[in-house]
Amino acid sequence: MGMNFTAIDFETANGKRASVCAVGLVKVRNGEIVDRDSWLITPPPGFTTFAEHNVKKHGITEADIVGAPSWAESARRIREFVAEDVAVAHYAAFDKSVWHQACEWSGVDFGDFDWVCSRDLAKAHLGLDDCTLPSVADTLGITGLDHHNAASDASVCAQIILAIADRAGVSSWTDLHTVTPQKTALSRSGRPYASEPSIKKGDLPEPNLDADPDHELYGQGLTITGGFQLLGRLEAFNLAASFGAIAQLGTTRKTSILVVCDENPHAPGFDLSKGTTKSKKAHEYMTDKGQQIRIMSETEFYAAVGMAPASMVQAIRRHTEPEPHSTPQSSIPQPELAVLPASPAGAPTEVAGDELEYSEPVRLNELADSSTDRSEVERVQAEKRAEIEVKRAEAALLREQRLHAKAEAKAAAAPAKQERRAAQAKSALNAGKTTAKVVLKIVAWAVIVFGVLFVIAGISLWSDGDAAGGIGGLIMGLIAGTIAYFILRAGRNAR
Repeated sequence: MGMNFTAIDFETANGKRASVCAVGLVKVRNGEIVDRDSWLITPPPGFTTFAEHNVKKHGITEADIVGAPSWAESARRIREFVAEDVAVAHYAAFDKSVWHQACEWSGVDFGDFDWVCSRDLAKAHLGLDDCTLPSVADTLGITGLDHHNAASDASVCAQIILAIADRAGVSSWTDLHTVTPQKTALSRSGRPYASEPSIKKGDLPEPNLDADPDHELYGQGLTITGGFQLLGRLEAFNLAASFGAIAQLGTTRKTSILVVCDENPHAPGFDLSKGTTKSKKAHEYMTDKGQQIRIMSETEFYAAVGMAPASMVQAIRRHTEPEPHSTPQSSIPQPELAVLPASPAGAPTEVAGDELEYSEPVRLNELADSSTDRSEVERVQAEKRAEIEVKRAEAALLREQRLHAKAEAKAAAAPAKQERRAAQAKSALNAGKTTAKVVLKIVAWAVIVFGVLFVIAGISLWSDGDAAGGIGGLIMGLIAGTIAYFILRAGRNAR
């Protein structure tokens, strides 16, 4: 079977992933582009503000989307266009998050896609340090890119996949997976996945010290392994920090919560010691050093930050209660903390070798299938969304207040700082004047001494009958005295 997929690119109105304002779609069949589509979108309610930074990138303004289709209508069209294709995007974590959050905040559910990241594939096959869309296109000789135009970005993304497959000499996803280095765009099970750009320490948010100290995240050292379904990793860190959590890039002696995404850490047979590097480190600290680390699932994290109301969490527990004969999660002793059992979808499935693989944790849009009344769930969910926005606004206001207070403190300290500098300058000037006076006095007295010597010499010459020499000595003595006078006067005037 040839390369069949749909390339997708979303543009957003502002920094919120749900603020989708444009989409570009390109369908590929047997390695050939056969269809294209693109249109502007009216973002979901509450996400319609256009940030200057985003407008500068894609040029779309609020006036441009007047009369544009809503996200609910756009999501339906996208679902019909993609159908059962693999969805390809450049930095797919972003586009995947846009799809999930726009659907979540619009209250619609059109399922998900199998995502492949062309950025990750380019990094694996081309070995580039700069894997931005323009850089990869330039390396592969792809022209005509109008960056941040959704239609153009989707087209170039599709061409990148085809060019990589052509360079590798393959014509199917299976063959491309075979020649792709591991830990890139395709998982060992053959399922596509996407990764995010690395987060630097300076990107981590500061904890909100004014958050509720009784909240389960407050003061907790929190790190994340794997990728969220509904959030970007940095966005998750920001949410956790707004509740007072201390965001950490890796597992350390200060870690008290490890959020495990991509798989259910409470599924039967899950072994922390065979997981990611962060999971293994947590296992080492817990078993060898007795460190208390809570292993939190993705769904538990959503509940902790208010994205999953309590009624929905209870529904999960009833819906996913494991059978009495289920295998224990792990031999690792866990702290006495509330956990969510595995989803029925989290049962092990056979894969290559002796490995077991678990499906992803229960998604929020699946929770309404439980016995909890759907209208009640939607009402509570809407309330929680409003609460999240309020908390985000409060956190933003707190940051603004801190910056304002810092600026005021700096402004208040400016006069005192200027006074100190003026005093230092005056002190240095006075010290210079004192030194000058001393030097002038020494020079003046030296001139006086020479003058006296001239006078004595003149008198001596006069006595010996040398009238001219005597007069000359007296004149030189007078000149020296005059010079000394003016030097001493200058020293007195140096104030």
